[in-house]
Amino acid sequence: MVVNPFPSTTPGRNTLCPCGSGKKVKACCGASGAMPHSVLPDDSAQRHREAYDAVKRGDHAEAERCFRELLAGKPNDAAFMAGLGQALCWLKRRKEGVAHLLRAAKAVQRQTEKHCAPAFAVDLSAQLLHWGEADAAERLARVAVRVAPDSAVALNNLALCLSRVNRHREALPLARRVCALLPQHPGCSILLATLEARAGERDAALARLAQVIERNDEPLQTARAWLESSVILDTLARYDDAFAAMTRAGALHSAAYDFPPDRRDYFFDNLARNRDGFDAVLLNRWSAEDLASDGLPSPIFLLGFLRSGTTLTEQVIAAHPRLMATDESSIVFEMGQQLVAMTGIHDHQADAVRRLNQAQVQALRRFYWQRMALEFGDQVMRRPLIDKHALNTIDLGLIAVVFPAAKILFAVRDPRDICISCFMQPFAPSPATINLLSWQGIAQQYAAVMDYWLHLRPLMQPSYLELRYEDSVGDFETCYRRVFEFLGVEWVDEVTRFHEKVQGRYVSTPSFAQVSQPLYRSAVARWRHYPGQVEEIMPCLQRFVAAFGYD
Repeated sequence: MVVNPFPSTTPGRNTLCPCGSGKKVKACCGASGAMPHSVLPDDSAQRHREAYDAVKRGDHAEAERCFRELLAGKPNDAAFMAGLGQALCWLKRRKEGVAHLLRAAKAVQRQTEKHCAPAFAVDLSAQLLHWGEADAAERLARVAVRVAPDSAVALNNLALCLSRVNRHREALPLARRVCALLPQHPGCSILLATLEARAGERDAALARLAQVIERNDEPLQTARAWLESSVILDTLARYDDAFAAMTRAGALHSAAYDFPPDRRDYFFDNLARNRDGFDAVLLNRWSAEDLASDGLPSPIFLLGFLRSGTTLTEQVIAAHPRLMATDESSIVFEMGQQLVAMTGIHDHQADAVRRLNQAQVQALRRFYWQRMALEFGDQVMRRPLIDKHALNTIDLGLIAVVFPAAKILFAVRDPRDICISCFMQPFAPSPATINLLSWQGIAQQYAAVMDYWLHLRPLMQPSYLELRYEDSVGDFETCYRRVFEFLGVEWVDEVTRFHEKVQGRYVSTPSFAQVSQPLYRSAVARWRHYPGQVEEIMPCLQRFVAAFGYD
C-alpha cells in the first residue's frame, strides 16, 4: 500500500469524496482550506509524482532520493515524511523508516482534525499497521473515525487495527457498522464473520461466509471465505465438511495465483541442492575459533516447519527480560542475497558458500549484525538475540557455516497436526508457500524440509535443542526451563504470563490470535478427526512420525 496524497486526477467538486465519507467533495475534503497543503499544485508537485512513480515500480532507492530532496524544501510536510518512511522500510531500514512514519502520523493527526479530511489518515494508519506500529495505527484510525463517523473506509480500518491485535470485542460492532454501509463487500463480510465466530456466533458467521461464496464477486475473497468456513466447521466438529472447505479454498487460491510448474518446483529443487551440497566437510570448514577474531556475538535461531509452534516459543522468549526476539526477520534471506552478490552464484547456495574465503565469511557475519542493529537498534549487540523465522530452515546450511557457534532452537510437532494446521492457514503466495495449497503438497514440503533437518542435525557445528509443541502445552514450566537453560538465562515466573504481554501487540504471523490466549490443548492430536485424509499422506510422513517419536 502506497500513501499517495497527490491523486492522479482531481475529483470534481460535485462528485463523491474519495475519503469515503459519503459527502460531495465540495462539502468534505475539497472545502476551502480542507486539503493538505501537499495536495495543492506547487513547484515540487512534479518531483513528488516522480517519487510516487518510483515507489509504484519498486525503485525504492530512487523514491528515497526524491523524498529527501522534497523534504529539504518542505521539512514539515507530512506527505513527504510518510513517503520517505515507506521507502526506507521497503529498503529494509525499518527502524529509520518507522521514525519518519511516526513523525508523519503526528502531523497527519493534527491535519485531519483541523480539516476533517480522513483519507490520508486512513492510508497512513494502514501503513503503520503493516510495519507493526499498532498503537500509532489505532490512534490515527480513531481520528479518522472521529471526523468521518459514517465512512465505511475509516470504520473498517479501525476494525482491522483492533482485530489485528486481538481486540475482537471492540472490533465487532465496528465491523457490523461497516457491513450495514457496504452489505455486499466480500472483504468486509469476511472480517465480520471471523469476529462473529470468535464471539461464539458461529451459525451467523457460516451464513455470512456462505453468502460471500454464493455471490463469488472476487475469486480470492471466495477462497478466503471457504478457508474461514473450514475453521468454524472444524470447531463445530463437522470434520468432513471442514476438510472439503479447506480443499475448495486451496484449489481456488492455487488457480488465482497461477504459479507455473517451474516456480512450484523451485522450493523442492533448491532444498535438494542444499541437502546434497552442505556435507560434513563444508559444514565444518571454519570453526568457531577461526571466526571469533571479529568479536561478534553468536545469534540464536528459532526454526522449524510452519505451524510447528515457533510463534508460541518466540512470544514466551520475548517475555523474558534478558532476551530479545525479532518476530519475522528477513535478515537471513538478505544475507543469502549478499552471498549471491559476492559469488555471482544464484541457484546453488552450497556451491556459493564453497567459493568463500574466511574474510568473506566474516564479511557476511558483519553484514548480519549491521542489519540487525539497523533494524532493531544497538541493543541487539548487548542482549541474546533470537532470530525467528520458520522459513529460515531452508537456509540452515548457510547459517551453520557462517555462525558455527550459534544455537538452534528447533520446533517439532506431530507431522499430522502440522499438515492439518497448514491446510487451514491463509499463507501469502510465494514459491515457499504455493505448495501448501494442496493436501499432498503440504505433506511433500514437510517431508523435504524435515529430511534436510535430519541431514544437517548430526553434521553441523551449532548446538541445538528440539522443542516439542506438545511438551510446551502439556508441561510448560519443565519444557521452558530446558529452553532457558539452553539459552543460558535463568527461569523467571513472568514468562508464564506471555499471553498477557502479547495482548494489544502486533504479531506478524498467522498465529497472532492463538498466542494471545492462555495455553490450550485442543490443537494436540487434531489429526485424529481426519483419519481417512491423514492416511492418504502417511507415505510421506511415516518416517518423520517415527523419527520424532509420534508413532
